[in-house]
Amino acid sequence: MSVLNGALPAFAPEGGIWLALIRGLLAAGLFSAFGSALFRRVILPRAPAGGEPPGLAPALPDRLGSLTLASLTLASLALAGLALAAWLLAEARAMSGAADLSGAASALPVVIATTSFGHLVCLQGLFLALAALAARRPSRQLAACLVALLLQAGHSHAFSMTPGPSLLLVSDCLHLLAGAAWLGGLLPLLLTVLSASPAVAAESSRRFSPLGSLCVAAIVVTAAFQGWVLIGSIPGLVGTAYGWMAILKALLLALAIGLACANRFRFTPALRGLHPQRARRLLLASIGLETLVGLALLLAAGTLADLPPAMHDQPVWPFTQQFSLVTIDEDDSFRREAILALTALAVAAILLLATPLLRRWMRWASLALSAGIAALAIPHLDLLLIEANPTSFYRSPTGFAADTIAEGAALFPGHCAACHGAQGRGDGTLAASLPVPPADLTAPHLWMHSDGEMFWWLTHGIEAPTGGLAMPGFADRLTAEQRWALIDYVRANNAGLSRDAAGAWAQPIKAPAFAARCDGRNLSSDALHGRAVLLVTRGAAQAAMPDLVTCIADDESVARGYAIVSGAPDAREFLIDGNGWLRAATGSADGFDPRQKRRALTPLPRSGPAPSMSMPMQPGMKMDMPM
Repeated sequence: MSVLNGALPAFAPEGGIWLALIRGLLAAGLFSAFGSALFRRVILPRAPAGGEPPGLAPALPDRLGSLTLASLTLASLALAGLALAAWLLAEARAMSGAADLSGAASALPVVIATTSFGHLVCLQGLFLALAALAARRPSRQLAACLVALLLQAGHSHAFSMTPGPSLLLVSDCLHLLAGAAWLGGLLPLLLTVLSASPAVAAESSRRFSPLGSLCVAAIVVTAAFQGWVLIGSIPGLVGTAYGWMAILKALLLALAIGLACANRFRFTPALRGLHPQRARRLLLASIGLETLVGLALLLAAGTLADLPPAMHDQPVWPFTQQFSLVTIDEDDSFRREAILALTALAVAAILLLATPLLRRWMRWASLALSAGIAALAIPHLDLLLIEANPTSFYRSPTGFAADTIAEGAALFPGHCAACHGAQGRGDGTLAASLPVPPADLTAPHLWMHSDGEMFWWLTHGIEAPTGGLAMPGFADRLTAEQRWALIDYVRANNAGLSRDAAGAWAQPIKAPAFAARCDGRNLSSDALHGRAVLLVTRGAAQAAMPDLVTCIADDESVARGYAIVSGAPDAREFLIDGNGWLRAATGSADGFDPRQKRRALTPLPRSGPAPSMSMPMQPGMKMDMPM
């Protein structure tokens, strides 16, 4: 059976690949300018020439090295300035909708004067110019390059997500600073090794290494943090264009770190050996390759900045299976089997790690025993996998909103009731004539399936065990928005019927999103996070509740959606806790009793015992009956 299902995420950088390349070249210019200025100010003057006292500048012919580094800084500033101007022009064309460059140029004054992007670009241009004018003052030039570099963080996802100071923005600034000090210092190091004597080249490389090591550590830590925030999950990593580009960037970073280690621990010490010229050639080749890898890293970073973060994108799952604990949760014997297999695999791993410590004649036996144990254990780990499809990890874009629940309720009778019945119990008028009985959509196992799985079935249908489709797909009859609305309704109807039958919801239910008049202001439910809410959908509140925000919703779709999820057509007041869980509903003229109010003011955990319906849930085993 194939491991991959052939699904690939869409690769569509905002503004196109050319804008991503421009951003990459801008980063290359900023990195090179800052790295060259830093190398010239901090590394080069302290590198002693062979036989010279420490602290003197390296004895390069006619001061060629210093002049070359100053020229490199100016050339880098020019590259950054040109890329910045090209980016400004491209954005002006995109914002104005101009058909050609002359139209984009005419829109430049408006973009510069009225947009935060234009203000930021002008600030960067100003500091690039100041850095160029301070060519004879290395310290001032370095400071100007630093400001121009850090302003680049204002174009990042970190700043656009939370304008102003944030931990993510601080991480992005440190990432830029460390990357520029390391990668931007590679060309100056290359020039020094090329122009100086082997002794000076060795000393310069040795002094650059601690800075490079510190920068690499900072880059790895900040990249891991940004990936955790902006990607957030395995599906986001392997199922989005942002995740794939992040993987490419990580591989390039690993290659660059490997080359840096070779430079530090192999080629640099060889400069003081018996064959310094040969060692110089090898070091130059390695630094040159490391520089090219660094440029590729910056181009990948520019592309990443133009892709939507994985946390904001729908992940396309590329594998035919996914990890799940549902199977072993359902059966004790399966659980024991999986635990034994994992234990055996751990034993095999320990044997493999211990093999180099054994005597030579025992190593082959240890390897064979480790491979044999692993071969016996791995097949049993299939218990931890279930079937998957490309949309298994899709998240509902509706936010489980009251109006989409009402929309789904209007769609259900015409598209689903004939098979599933008016209430979704699998008892429709066509149910008896079908080769496979329709699923009972009111059963508890509905919650074992993710929104993405249900969306796939509604889009493509469900295959019957004997071949063909047991349930048709609706992609040709319903829009994607309508299919998501149906999913919202099916979940709300299941929750409402369970409450109607048992007097309480079988699992915590996320309060459907709404817009209402709340304490005199028009607000959405998202703006009320952290506060307990009394939502009134019909009429006015019977009594003020000082500890709760009182919201009056006049929209009939809100009343309809909440009536469905509560299982009570006459319900008019609803209590929602500070973490957004629906806690109680009543249609009584007397409103809620104090005990219900106290429960609502004690919020459930944000994650809750059951996953939020607008987020991916733990998928369960496939239904034994089609929807």
